[in-house]
Amino acid sequence: MLPGEALWRESIKERVQDCFASWGYMPIETPTLEVLDVLQAGGGLGQTPLSLFDSDGRLLALRPDVTLPIARMVASRLSDEEGPFRFRYVEPVFREEESLRAQAREFTQLGIESIGLSGVYADVEVIALFVEALRATGLKEFTVAICTVGVLRALIEGANMDKDWNEAVLSAFHSSNLVEIDHLSAREGITSGFGSALARLPRIRGGRQAIVECKEMVESIGCPDGLDSLIKTWDLLEAVGVTDSVVVDFSVMSSFDYYTGLVIEAYAPGLGVSLGGGGRYDRMLEAYGRTASAAGFAFGLERVMAALAEQGSKVRAIAPDALVGGPDMRAVFIAAANMRKNGLRVCISATSDLVGEARRRGIGYAYEADPSGAVTELIGEEGRS
Repeated sequence: MLPGEALWRESIKERVQDCFASWGYMPIETPTLEVLDVLQAGGGLGQTPLSLFDSDGRLLALRPDVTLPIARMVASRLSDEEGPFRFRYVEPVFREEESLRAQAREFTQLGIESIGLSGVYADVEVIALFVEALRATGLKEFTVAICTVGVLRALIEGANMDKDWNEAVLSAFHSSNLVEIDHLSAREGITSGFGSALARLPRIRGGRQAIVECKEMVESIGCPDGLDSLIKTWDLLEAVGVTDSVVVDFSVMSSFDYYTGLVIEAYAPGLGVSLGGGGRYDRMLEAYGRTASAAGFAFGLERVMAALAEQGSKVRAIAPDALVGGPDMRAVFIAAANMRKNGLRVCISATSDLVGEARRRGIGYAYEADPSGAVTELIGEEGRS
């Protein structure tokens, strides 16, 4: 990352972290390297991790996601604390990708985890904070899609098919492969009504009415739905005033298998992949010896920057405020230090052409310090000497 890009990244991270902090979320850091078996115990990685062996022959993994390490930490280092816990983070993650897919293997995630909080209000907090955080990045156009994985799991169970078919349906939903979903839904032996419901499910999209439509569909075949809480979630989101950025979309199913209820994905126009996602994972901590409800989300910094570029944002190299030079370097250092005390970003120069250097570097002010400590302005904000 060149300075302009790095400064842009830094400003986005600062704004988002300030947003998270304003909701009471505390910073946390997790190990880059984890023992692979420990990560897998959490309920499925969803992505292929980059792995390596250590000197003891243990198989390690570069973290492919931050949720699993946080769940492990809460179950171990915070086992004596009651909670609830609200954590925020900005951390790089690593995932193996096929070389021909042109996908980054390292990217930065910004996210939160809410552990020990359950119910409609907890889901609304996560969704509303996701919307607010994306707004904090500067994005003007984006959509946060929500649904519940419970409906899909209930339909798969009620279809009464074998394990291979169940896994194939989940895989098709994870990849949003509607053609494969239609093909699997037409298989012989599926409980009456469940195949057509599975085919219809990923095509249900909209606002509150989409939840009602889905509820009526599954109730007509005697399938438990658990959609009452999603309706209450939508109504509270509407009261909070964020539904202009939220849509119900039952095709949204994360590739991570640990979600137990709410699932969230965020999208922006012009970007062929999601910005990020999350959801509720109430059973993950059980794998590490603790029972606690949990939900969270994360989005990729690089993808947000790509979306911002699509919406007209440009990388701007931010130059220092002032350049200071002169024949007496002791006086130059003292003058620069005094300016920094006043909040200015100041560079020191040893060149005799201060005005020329300032203009080349886009610095608005150039000063010359003399041995007496006096400072002369050579170039001002208008770029005139």
